[in-house]
Amino acid sequence: MGKRELLIIVIFVAVGTVAYQIAAPPATGDRGFSFANFFKEARREIRGNPGQAKFVHKETIEIPSHLREIRLIGVSEGVKILGDSAGDKVEYEFTVNSTGPDNETALGYAKESVLKRDDLGDALVLRATYPKPASQRSTITMHVPARLAVRVESSLGADISGVASVHMEAMRSSVTISKVTGSVTGTQQDGEFSLTGAGSVKMRLIRSKSKITKVAGGVTLDLRDGDCDIAESAGILEIDEVRSDLTIEDHKGAITIRGNDGGITIRRPSAEVRVDVRRAEVEVLVERATPMTLITSDEPLRLVLAGSPAFTLDAAATDSGIQAAEFDLKPETTEADARLSHQFGGKSDVRVTLRNSRGEIIIRKQK
Repeated sequence: MGKRELLIIVIFVAVGTVAYQIAAPPATGDRGFSFANFFKEARREIRGNPGQAKFVHKETIEIPSHLREIRLIGVSEGVKILGDSAGDKVEYEFTVNSTGPDNETALGYAKESVLKRDDLGDALVLRATYPKPASQRSTITMHVPARLAVRVESSLGADISGVASVHMEAMRSSVTISKVTGSVTGTQQDGEFSLTGAGSVKMRLIRSKSKITKVAGGVTLDLRDGDCDIAESAGILEIDEVRSDLTIEDHKGAITIRGNDGGITIRRPSAEVRVDVRRAEVEVLVERATPMTLITSDEPLRLVLAGSPAFTLDAAATDSGIQAAEFDLKPETTEADARLSHQFGGKSDVRVTLRNSRGEIIIRKQK
């Protein structure tokens, strides 16, 4: 910056200061304009808020017997909810870390940060509110009756166990859920998602590394750009995926998967399997006869047989081939296409249909 530009800035500041003193209302008390206050506020803005303080809010809330749900909104960081309290009460420790121009002021901001209560019929809402100056980070540990449903919104990370059901909105970072008697629903993204034990699951998972086990009554997932393992679950499993790697093991129930890109691995299915994806690698390990329709493109499609399950195979590859040499089978070929029909393991009404475009179909034995 040259001397001329600096002089212009100084003149504008001086003119603005004079104009303010002329136009401003008369000063009352200590709120009037002064150069001392002006430069004090300027120094505060330049320094930021170097002060730090923490305050823990503790409270016990007696709740009516008709209450069915706790809604927790706006706790910025870790949420821990345990369904283990006796009787009809909710206990929590709400910890707030605040900045401020100095430590004393920061402590005041931390104390001003509270959970505001709102009663909505059979739901109790606890909403975190913070003073506008500086910035606050908060965590909470909450004990609730196991009969209650829990809804958590706008938090970074959660650990929830032993409640009736769980719903999550705008959840980011890692989430751990266990021992939920009812449903787990909502959205989570950008972190690990671990669920062990639930009545049912319906989730949208975005850029998540997820592991779901022991769900008794069905799983419905919308997966985007993540990894997901599902094991030892039951009921109808329905998944829409985009650019996700999915592994399903020992699921007791029908499986339906749709999507694009990524990879699908299914081990030991026990009921009908339908996979209809594009540009996704697919592998299914079969131990017993299971009706299946597997469709993909541009990536390998593998059917791996353990033992001698009985089924009728109908396989067709467009602009590619079929490998079944381990069973001494040769497909019929026409120009760039291949087709193979075969009865495995004796007579059976179970039908397995395989389709692939621009990707091989591989049928082999388990190693």
